[in-house]
Amino acid sequence: MKTVTKTGLHLSLGKKARATLRGEKYQVTLRGWVENEYLIVDYPQFQGDVVKVAPLTGCSLSFTSDGTYFDFKTLVLHAVTHPVRLLVLEYPKSFTSYQLRKNNRHKANFPFSFYVEGEASETKFTGTIRDLSLSGVLITHSQRLTKGDNIRLSANLAFGELSDVKAQVRNVRRNPGSKSEPFVTGLEFAKLSPAQDKILRQFMGTRMGERRGSDRPRSSK
Repeated sequence: MKTVTKTGLHLSLGKKARATLRGEKYQVTLRGWVENEYLIVDYPQFQGDVVKVAPLTGCSLSFTSDGTYFDFKTLVLHAVTHPVRLLVLEYPKSFTSYQLRKNNRHKANFPFSFYVEGEASETKFTGTIRDLSLSGVLITHSQRLTKGDNIRLSANLAFGELSDVKAQVRNVRRNPGSKSEPFVTGLEFAKLSPAQDKILRQFMGTRMGERRGSDRPRSSK
């Protein structure tokens, strides 16, 4: 399960990361942490051989989470060799991050309808839009979909109806938190019409304005 720390760093058990030690790069796995104290990762290996690492060796760690790249510098506090091989790293005082996605996604929670192209009946189904961008959408729903399916979706947004938008299923996973909408699916939009693009851009502009407003510091009287 992913944890977003107070500083905004994304951490999750089992997360694969790249560790750089003395200029060499190794793949490690995050095994645990205590916020503002330390991180625990696998002891690095090269071609099956354990790499000797001394305490206070400089180290940098990088990984991606939810479309964001994270990178920070740290120090080796302790090298554990028995009974398991682990590195205890200093918790980062700061980190850098940037979005890898071409378009920013904005959280949402509103209903939509869709049908699967190519099915004889073209029966309409419903679901919930969970986030939205200019290039795609994340949905939860009850109807099973398959990677590669082409669908047509429609939804009412504040600036008008987003009607008959063509999208392709890119990934599908289970949604254990819901019995009514047990699937979570990522969709990529095909080429949008000028009208569809305009409605989406107006929606995104409003959400960005709301986010900037909520980020402004509030004065206290």
